[in-house]
Amino acid sequence: MGCMHSTPEAVVFAFSGTLNDTSSINYLVAGHHPACDAPGADRFQTEAVLCPPVKQVVQLLKLERRMGRKVIVVAEARDHYRPHIESWLDLHGITVDRILLRPVSDHRPDALTKATLMEELKTDYSVIHAYEARADVARAYERLGVPVTRTGIPAVSARRKAVA
Repeated sequence: MGCMHSTPEAVVFAFSGTLNDTSSINYLVAGHHPACDAPGADRFQTEAVLCPPVKQVVQLLKLERRMGRKVIVVAEARDHYRPHIESWLDLHGITVDRILLRPVSDHRPDALTKATLMEELKTDYSVIHAYEARADVARAYERLGVPVTRTGIPAVSARRKAVA
């Protein structure tokens, strides 16, 4: 009888607006076009690590870990923000198994970038669920067959308010 290889179950959590409450700084990316690096985008990423955790989402993350699932953070931030995100997670006592960020050279829309990262994850894990604040990213995950729970306060709603 052959050896059965199974991939570990995993859940995905977004960082900004899902694990941490960025509602106080969403104005920095209001109207921001994802294909360019607006001055506020860098400030948003550095200030995001000063934002408080969304307690209910952190509780969900810890529950998923207790259930034996791998917990993976997939963020739209560029890879050079990894130390900031790792420090925030450490500060709040949040353990994750992996963090995936966009390469510095990736200027695609966030939903496309995160969908690509999700496809990469699906080669190593059985991704059974994702927690995401943004509707466009949630739709991209659902198109890949990953069920999504919408969480947090997405920056997109702040963009609409700022533009209106």
